[in-house]
Amino acid sequence: MKIEIQTQQAHTIKADCLIVGITEGITKLPDVLTAADTELGGALAELFAGGDVCSKKKSTQIIHTLGKTAVRRIMLIGLGKEEEYSFEVIREAAARAVKEALKAKLTTLTFAFDLAVGTHETGHALVEGALLANYRITSYQRDHKPAPQLAALTIISAEDAVEQVKEGARMGEAFANGTSLARDLTNLPGNYLTPTILAKKACELAERHGMEIEVLDKANMEVEGMGGLLGVSQGSAEPPKLIVIKYKGAGDWTDVLGIVGKGVTFDSGGISIKPAASMDEMKGDMGGAASVLGVLDILGTLKPAIDVVAVIPTTENMPSGTALKPGDVITAMNGKTIEILNTDAEGRLILADGLSYARKMGASRLVDMATLTGAALVALGTCTTAAITNDETLMEEVMEAAAEAGELLWRLPTFDPYMDLIKSQIADLKNTGGRHAGTITAGLFLREFAEDTPWVHLDIAGPSWAAKADDFTPAGGTGAMVRTVATLALQMSQEDSEI
Repeated sequence: MKIEIQTQQAHTIKADCLIVGITEGITKLPDVLTAADTELGGALAELFAGGDVCSKKKSTQIIHTLGKTAVRRIMLIGLGKEEEYSFEVIREAAARAVKEALKAKLTTLTFAFDLAVGTHETGHALVEGALLANYRITSYQRDHKPAPQLAALTIISAEDAVEQVKEGARMGEAFANGTSLARDLTNLPGNYLTPTILAKKACELAERHGMEIEVLDKANMEVEGMGGLLGVSQGSAEPPKLIVIKYKGAGDWTDVLGIVGKGVTFDSGGISIKPAASMDEMKGDMGGAASVLGVLDILGTLKPAIDVVAVIPTTENMPSGTALKPGDVITAMNGKTIEILNTDAEGRLILADGLSYARKMGASRLVDMATLTGAALVALGTCTTAAITNDETLMEEVMEAAAEAGELLWRLPTFDPYMDLIKSQIADLKNTGGRHAGTITAGLFLREFAEDTPWVHLDIAGPSWAAKADDFTPAGGTGAMVRTVATLALQMSQEDSEI
């Protein structure tokens, strides 16, 4: 899709729709519409003066230009109160405007927003919001008729701000593309995305961005002693993979951010099989892995000066005569033994080996992303990611990144009594602590494999999948935490360059 930054008068650009942001209570015609108003005989000024425009937050109003200007329609989008104008307001308004424009089959759009928030931030917010709203899920219907999608996007800028807006737009496009990649992978049916296929797609991404990649197979895992990943995979006919990608943006490999993603490409629950209702959604149990690849896509595009190692343990979790059984004891890569009480608590088993391997690869800080527990939905619903940490500084950095990215995050406690829930009578740990505090005990289980490395666990079980569409995404995979972790990496690269 074509994205341009222009300085000419907005109404002179040939487009289906000119989108103008207006703040709440405005009665004066925005300057950007003055020239268009002249060509329309003062009709726009009359609408504003007469109070006939709705400026409430995210409200839209489409005005026909009747062929009197180069642009076919003008859309007014409400930005809410002027004092609350922010990056997130712009991003949300852009998404709503695109949704409404596409409903009206308007596919070439021009944005003219006040740049008071900052030219870079405005370019970023407009493009990210627009492209996230433009996302479409792949259909497998033979007679599927694609819905309208954006064909071109133009942003009006002051002449002295073009380069800043352009750089912001480039960042917004990278963030939206990385998020969309994660959505695409999460939405793929389980038979279209096995561990082998996921590894192939990771190789394609690494090759596209010039990153190093290694894919470990079952024999390699046996050498490494990855009892968690091997144990979960033993019930499936599909072989497991451990995907390792290195992004060398700094190049010295001394301060390395490790990102680890749960890649269960289909989760039946194993022997502790799930109910049939909604099991189809378990094709999305590799949402953490998808988000890791989305982050790498952003880093590969923007090329920040940071070193990152990404580790994705991937397998199916299936019931069979060879499957892991309740009561079994396995040994993880770091030597800790685990009593299996529920084979549907499998994500933490493969992440245990993933975290250990990331540490072996030199990770000095760790962030993992996983659709880990149903308890996270009970605690926080579908809009908020749950977080657990062993390091206050890293947790603060992740929370700041989430706030900047516009993703909701809430930290859960790690008090000592919670750890008692996952102590086993016969092994070092048990893989579930029962119904109480399930998200916390799952996180504390993973802490045992992060060991002394600063670490944050992000349980994205709630926000990784949308049951219904909103302005930013259709129903299905959302790409949760892609933008947060990418923002974290960018912030870390800036901090390191200032040292």
